[in-house]
Amino acid sequence: MKIFNKYTIVFTVVAVLTAATSCKKLLLENPRAALYPNYFSTAGGVQAAVVGVYNDLRSAFSGEGLVFMYDGTDQNIPGGSAGTVAPLYNSFKGITSSNGPDITGLYVDINTLNGVFQYASAITDPTARTQYVAQAKFLRGFIYFWLVQTYGGLTATQKGGIPLHTTFITKATTSDVPAQLSDIYKLIIQDFTDAAAGLPNTVTSSNPFSAAGVGKSATAATAKAFLAKTYLTRGYTEAKQPGDFQQAADITADLITNKGTYGLNLWQDYFDEHKPANDYGQENMFAIDYGGKADPNYTGYTLQGSGGYGLNELYVLARFNYVGPGVDNVAGIDAVPQVISTAKPGMLRDVYNGRPYVRLAPNKPYTMDVAFADQIHDTRYDATFQTFWICNRVTSPGLESDGVTLKGTLVPTSNVSLSSFNVPADGDTAILMPSTDVTMARRNAFKGLIITPKQFTALNFPTVKKFDDPTRTATGDFSSRPIILMRFSEVYLMNAEANYMLGNTSNAAASLNVLRQRAAYRSPADANAVAKNQFYVTASTQSAANTANAAAILLTPAQQAQLAIPNNTTTAGSLCGMDLILDEYSRELYGDPRRWYDLVRTQQLVRRNQMYNIAGGPNVQPYHARWPIPQSLINNVLSGPPYPQNNGY
Repeated sequence: MKIFNKYTIVFTVVAVLTAATSCKKLLLENPRAALYPNYFSTAGGVQAAVVGVYNDLRSAFSGEGLVFMYDGTDQNIPGGSAGTVAPLYNSFKGITSSNGPDITGLYVDINTLNGVFQYASAITDPTARTQYVAQAKFLRGFIYFWLVQTYGGLTATQKGGIPLHTTFITKATTSDVPAQLSDIYKLIIQDFTDAAAGLPNTVTSSNPFSAAGVGKSATAATAKAFLAKTYLTRGYTEAKQPGDFQQAADITADLITNKGTYGLNLWQDYFDEHKPANDYGQENMFAIDYGGKADPNYTGYTLQGSGGYGLNELYVLARFNYVGPGVDNVAGIDAVPQVISTAKPGMLRDVYNGRPYVRLAPNKPYTMDVAFADQIHDTRYDATFQTFWICNRVTSPGLESDGVTLKGTLVPTSNVSLSSFNVPADGDTAILMPSTDVTMARRNAFKGLIITPKQFTALNFPTVKKFDDPTRTATGDFSSRPIILMRFSEVYLMNAEANYMLGNTSNAAASLNVLRQRAAYRSPADANAVAKNQFYVTASTQSAANTANAAAILLTPAQQAQLAIPNNTTTAGSLCGMDLILDEYSRELYGDPRRWYDLVRTQQLVRRNQMYNIAGGPNVQPYHARWPIPQSLINNVLSGPPYPQNNGY
C-alpha cells in the first residue's frame, strides 16, 4: 500500500489509464491487496480515502492547467506571458494529444472510491456508512462528469472517449477501451442521485469532511445541483433522453424553492459574494479547499511557497503586470495600440496588488463591449475587475504630451507593505482604466497613466480581483482561499437555461431577472472599490439609484423576444436566446474556471468563437468540443485494440 499525496489510498498497480509511468514499471511492482479490505471497512479508513480524493481535486485545480478552461472561448485571450501552448488552444491551431490538458490521472481516485464501495458495507456504524459512501458517490460522479465533458465517450459519430471503471482494480492491465457515452452519463446520474439521498442538507460541526463545520464538502444540495447540471449537459448530446431538460428545470426549481432547507441564498449585494469572509457562506455550494481555515485534512498551503500541490494560483492568472508602465505621456500614448513609457513607473510589487502572472486577459470585443457593456445599472463589472492602482512608490513627475511640461508628482499611499495585505489608505492613482475614451487634455491633467478600453491588450487590461487573498504576507504568495465550483447563482442560471431549451420563456426570464435585479444593488461601502470615474452611490443617493437601476436592468421586451428565439448553434450573424443566457453566465461567473465547458455544453463553442475570438474563429471546428486523449495514456495500451483518439486529432 502507498499513500497518494497525503491520504488517497491506491494500489501500486492500477489500470493502465491511471498510470503516469510505463507499463513495464507497473508490472514490476507488487500489490499488497490484503491490507485493503480491513482498511476500507473502517469509518476512519473510508474517511481517509474520501479526504484523499478531495486532496487530489485540490491539486487538479491548483495550477496553470486551469487556463484550458478559459482559452479558446469568447471571454478570454492568452495574456502577454501565457507561453506557447495557450495560444495554440486559443487559435485552435497546433493542438495535439501531447500538449493538451491531462486530467486522466483522476482514475487513481476513481479506483480509490470504487474500493470504498466494495468494502464499506463492513462499517458497523450505519450513519457513518451512509454519509461516507454518499460522499464517495458524489466524488466519483463529479470526477466522471469532469472527465466526460473534457474527453467524451463513444457515440454513433465519435470513436474515442474515456473508459468506465466501476470495480476496484487490484491487478495491472495493459488494455482498456472507451465506454459508451450513454453508459457514462447513466453512471454519473446514478452516483449524484445516490449522493443526494445520503448526504446531509448542510455542513455541520460534526461533518467529518470539514474543519468543525467550516468548509464546503458536498451536501445534498450540491449533489442535486450537479445532478441538474448533468441532465442539462446530457440533453445536448447524442446520449440525450427526452426528459433531460425537464429534469434540470425541476431539480433547480426545487433547490430554489427550498433554499432555506439547504442553508442557501443569494447575497443582496453581488460584491459580498466574493468577499473572503463569505467563502463558506450561503451562496457558495461546493469548494475545493486550500488550507485557509487550517483544516488538517486539506492544508498543504505554505506562505511564500513557490509551487507544488495545494497552491491556489487562480488569483494570479488574470493579473496584469502593473509594475512596468510609467507615467510619461509619450508620443503614441493615445494611439491603438498604446505606446507606454517604462520610465518613472508609479508602482512596485506589493502584497496588496499581488503577483502578476499575465496568463489570461479579457477578450475586449466580447467581455467589455458585450457582456459588461452596462456598467451603471449592473455592478458586476466593478465587483469583478480592478480598474485603478494607487501609487505605492516615490516617482518623479511625469511629462505631458508635449514632452516638456510636468504633470505633477504622484503622492504614494502611506501604508504600502511588502509583508501584509494593506488596502491603500490614501495616495494618488498611478494607473487608471476608465470605461470610456478620454481626451489628451484629460491625460495631461492626470498625474498617472490612463489606459482606455480601446487600448486593452494581452499585456494591459483590468485585473480580475474577486479572488484576491488578504491573508497573503509576501509579494510572491499564492492564495489559500477555496476555489468555488458551484455557486447558488448558477442554480438560477441552469434553471433559466433548462427552461429556455424547453421553450418556457417566461420561466427562463424570471430566473435571469432575479440575478439581474440583484446585480443592480450598490452600497456606499462598495464605492471604495470603484474608481471615482465609474458609477457609485453615497448614503444620500443609494436608495433612489438602486430603485432606478433595479427597474432598468430587467429584461426589456426586445430581450424577452430574443429569449424566445431557439438555440442557434451555427449562424454567427443573428442572436438567439442562448446568447442572452451565456452573457448572463459571463457577468455572474466571470473568472471562474468554467467558460470552455459552458460553450461546449450549449453547443456554442464554434459559433461564439466565430463571433468574438479573432484568433480562433477561423479555425475552430465541431470536433474541438472534446480535447484530445493524452498520448502518453494511449501509448500505455499495449494489448487488445489500440486505444482510439478522439475525432479530428
